[in-house]
Amino acid sequence: MNSKMKKALLILLAGVTALVLALAVFVLTFDINPYKPRIEAAASRATGMDVRINGKMRLTLSPRAGVSLEDMLIRNRGADIVSVKKAAVEIMLLPLLRREVMIDRVVVVNPSLFITRDRKGRFNFETPEKKPAPRERPARFKMESIAVKGGHVQYLDERSGGKAEADGCGLAVKDLSGGGVDFLSSLSFDGVLSCDEVNAKGLRVSDIRVVMKAAGGKFEADPLTMKVFGGDGRGSIKGAVTGKGPEFSAGLTISKFRVEEMLGAFKQKKTMRGELDLSLRLAVKGGNAEEMTRTSQGEVSLRGHDLVFEGFDLDRVLEKYEKSQQINLADVGAFFVAGPLGALFAKGYDFGSIYKESLGGKSAIRRLVSDWKVEKGVAGAKDVAFTTNKNRIALKGKLDFVGDRFEGVTVAVLNANSCAVYSQKIEGPFKKPRIDKPNIVMRSLMGPIISLAKKPFEMLEGGRCEVFYSGSLDQP
Repeated sequence: MNSKMKKALLILLAGVTALVLALAVFVLTFDINPYKPRIEAAASRATGMDVRINGKMRLTLSPRAGVSLEDMLIRNRGADIVSVKKAAVEIMLLPLLRREVMIDRVVVVNPSLFITRDRKGRFNFETPEKKPAPRERPARFKMESIAVKGGHVQYLDERSGGKAEADGCGLAVKDLSGGGVDFLSSLSFDGVLSCDEVNAKGLRVSDIRVVMKAAGGKFEADPLTMKVFGGDGRGSIKGAVTGKGPEFSAGLTISKFRVEEMLGAFKQKKTMRGELDLSLRLAVKGGNAEEMTRTSQGEVSLRGHDLVFEGFDLDRVLEKYEKSQQINLADVGAFFVAGPLGALFAKGYDFGSIYKESLGGKSAIRRLVSDWKVEKGVAGAKDVAFTTNKNRIALKGKLDFVGDRFEGVTVAVLNANSCAVYSQKIEGPFKKPRIDKPNIVMRSLMGPIISLAKKPFEMLEGGRCEVFYSGSLDQP
């Protein structure tokens, strides 16, 4: 390399060094805080909400050029929506030469999100819709990554009084892009969502982790893992917003969860203990809960063995029934068969809280099977039964979650030929079903289940009998 070339390179290097130093001095000495009112006003116009930055702002160069801020608050209609302890926005330098600002990375620390639905059904983050300017095309965006750390989410429904909270939430998203006329179809990203704990009406779910991705109007969360009722949950959710409307499918298994923890979560006395396995596969369509319920289809299965019910000896009661014919069989069946499923699946209905009369002893449930097929929001019993040391009880019929009612539900004690020895029917609304005539001799053993009525049970004597149950459980 000749001397002229070396001299030119040294001059160029010196110029670049001087430029970098000048930029560093500018960043270190420039005070962006006087521009906060203009930044707040621009952000408020863009969101339609009141945006305030109560802490300091500063320009940064390391690790990338950007802006950091502290103590940001977003409000709408006088209520807090989002508060952020710290946030940093990193931008790309080259687009600045074209007078364009392109966000490269966003980091948010300790955000809190407050979502409220009022008595009129309006959410607190809703703002008046703005008509786009003529010929204005919705802007597209692209971002390398978003990171959220230590988040808190609170949801309150003022109409129902329902409340849910999530703590220790984090989000890591990369390759985020979208925009244009159809926002959901254009949205694309890969990410991971996690929360230490979620609480809703006493239901506690912990160690939640969801691997997500979206592209071309399709969304996938797979795998989804969690801990619930002392058991391990694993599943997946897939959705699509293309076509006529949103469509979703979900699969979930919860293995070895404690039935006593489940009962406690639904504010029922922990009279039953042992481990259960739950699996479900459901597909739904629609943009709200009503549409999803009406279109739901799939399968739900609950299995358990060696369960114990405290304070009630079913075999002893059934033995006494042979002499007195005084037992509420529908109560028994609803608790042991429909109860565990209902608590998880029947919109929180109060299945099987506790027997009103303490009869003493305990029941050993050797095996429990509760398999249901769901079609258009109606769950039909496929194989629903349980066995004790001496007896086998089964249930058949349907649970209509669209109409909130029982359809042809019958509980029966079986003989060795799987025929019904004693039976009782349940029909009508969940909250006030029509049951066979009440038993006036013995009060309901389980009124809180569904106030199941009391009727002397039909006994099938002699000759042939119609098979009531053809499932997987054999007679003890």
